[in-house]
Amino acid sequence: MIELLATLLLLPAAAHAAPAFDLDSLTPAAVRAAAPDVPEVLPPVGPVRDSWELRHFNPYILKAVDHLNKNYGLLGYDIHSVLTHDVNYHTYGAVKATHPPLTMCVAAQLEIILTAYDIYSRETGDYSVYDYLPLRSYQGLAVTDLKGHIWVNSAFNAYGTADALINFGMGERVPFEKLRPGDFVNINRTTKTGHAVTFIGYINKTGAVQQAYNDSVVGFKYFSSQGRAEQGQGGFDYRYAVFSKFGCPEMPGKRDCNVIYSTDQKMLNTGSMLVPALWTHVIPQASSVQGETVLNRFYFDGVTTDD
Repeated sequence: MIELLATLLLLPAAAHAAPAFDLDSLTPAAVRAAAPDVPEVLPPVGPVRDSWELRHFNPYILKAVDHLNKNYGLLGYDIHSVLTHDVNYHTYGAVKATHPPLTMCVAAQLEIILTAYDIYSRETGDYSVYDYLPLRSYQGLAVTDLKGHIWVNSAFNAYGTADALINFGMGERVPFEKLRPGDFVNINRTTKTGHAVTFIGYINKTGAVQQAYNDSVVGFKYFSSQGRAEQGQGGFDYRYAVFSKFGCPEMPGKRDCNVIYSTDQKMLNTGSMLVPALWTHVIPQASSVQGETVLNRFYFDGVTTDD
């Protein structure tokens, strides 16, 4: 600062474009005016977000997971039940629960998405998420309904939540090795059963969560609804999914073993949800496929290894 003042005081008289300085009233703004070649550096406002985070809805999906785990966790699993409670769809009404507070896995992914909408809209003031699809799309099972795709239907080219979001212009494909917390996965097991889950992180053989995919990965931690009907024994909870080739090692929590690893998206369906600004309005048409999805209750039986 002293050197800068000395330089200013020693300026030749010919440089009369800059006004004379009164040291008693010298301010940072006056200094910048006299030395415009010195750029102003402002600190960033709020947390710095990378380009991936700006494109993806994962932060809100994870907030929804935390909210549901805290407020509606382990209230019981039932294949015939949808949603732990009625979920408001802004001013359009509510997506109604059947047999609350019980719920099952594909319905769990629907509830996570609807809860993420609520958190997102309240935090940002952007309620456009509710205008993209009508309320009935979260209640019906036709090809024009998002629910009909989340419930899994090969005729709709929907083998999981990731496919459902892609089919409605709301998501993108992500290979298993590139997943991030808050992405969606549908698994198949060697027992000919399956499950719909939210990806939390890769795990090694001791269950430690890995920051990214690496050679120690044997599976992944997830959040969904599974287990038994009794409270405390089933419903929203975490599990440790282990790929079949690694056996069934001990984990810090309940295990889901015999999971099939595959690059075939029909077997291991993986993808991410985009932020609403990137939704493309590409929506399946009623004329494309007739009929409605019928949930396969034997396939989605809710049973994991330690239940």
